[in-house]
Amino acid sequence: MRTEIVYHYCEVIMCTRVFNNWDGANLATARNMDWMFTLPTSLFVFEKGLKKSGLEPISALSAKIEAHHNPLTWTSSYDSVVAMVGDDCSGWAASDGMNSVGLVANVLYDSGASYGKLDCKKKQLSVLRWLQYVLDKFVLVKEVVDTFNKQDIQIVGAEVPNSEGKTAALHLIISDISGDSAIIEVNDGLFNIYHSAAYRVATNEPSYTAQLKINDYWLWQWSEKNNYPSHTIPGGPYSTDRFERATFYLNHLDTPKDEHDAVAQARTVAANASVPYGYNFISSASPNISNTLWTSIAAHRSQVYYFCNARTPHIAWVNLANFKFETPVSAFTLIHQAPSGNFVNSSRNGKLNKHFEAAVDPFKK
Repeated sequence: MRTEIVYHYCEVIMCTRVFNNWDGANLATARNMDWMFTLPTSLFVFEKGLKKSGLEPISALSAKIEAHHNPLTWTSSYDSVVAMVGDDCSGWAASDGMNSVGLVANVLYDSGASYGKLDCKKKQLSVLRWLQYVLDKFVLVKEVVDTFNKQDIQIVGAEVPNSEGKTAALHLIISDISGDSAIIEVNDGLFNIYHSAAYRVATNEPSYTAQLKINDYWLWQWSEKNNYPSHTIPGGPYSTDRFERATFYLNHLDTPKDEHDAVAQARTVAANASVPYGYNFISSASPNISNTLWTSIAAHRSQVYYFCNARTPHIAWVNLANFKFETPVSAFTLIHQAPSGNFVNSSRNGKLNKHFEAAVDPFKK
């Protein structure tokens, strides 16, 4: 448990996302999930063919909102494995995952996110369900980009489950089996999209435009354009520090021989860009720094999704390609809160496929 000042100032999810892209040959994406206190977390596996809604059922909404209720609905076209934050009492948020055609998606905190006023002419999609919609319906990054460029879907704000009313201010990062990637920000209800296979690192703030400008300085420092290249990196816990640290290592890696190498590289680069568990330099001057709670690694081609809990020495994984669906929706609890209030971390490691149990789809239509 951290001190009270942390609960007052740390009101964000801090994450780093690293995409090890080598011209589509060997692909792996790693993502750090940071928060100021432990969050209940479960892995869900969804079979294709499920009907889903972009908003909570109308019975759960106030009468004031009901008149503007226009949820996006869809039927999932692909299987997926998703790291869900929350529980049945507080609700669920799709945080990170991969589908059965190798599309990987992550949501990260974005201090500049703003969703605008409700527009009943647009189909509405909760920010907590945004990631699930993308994994359910798309194969390639370009398809996702084309869809959101139409600006006919509105992201609806929500609160992070189990987080004392903290706002889910998020942006979406996607990568596919071809090596393509994109970052989608939301500003005043409109999508601002950065689409390029060259965009392999994303953190929380500032905007991606600002991050790229800062990154140009460091890329010059490491390049042959500099007569005296300085192969150094910022070592701090701030978002820009972590962006440059991950970029530095990605630009100084050997080409992986196979997917195992790609997974190892993505995992270790993400570790270098994490905030160590127990780091306590938190103050009003640095409100957006939190410890890394867990790291996920997704292998695009083999469809293996790894989960590394910072509070245990274990690594667990799901092989989506050979998952045997006993029920359309199944789940495995990784971190849960006991009646005492303490959090319990699963000690199971290795392949989890046979340990999933039947569950209810939290986003069903």
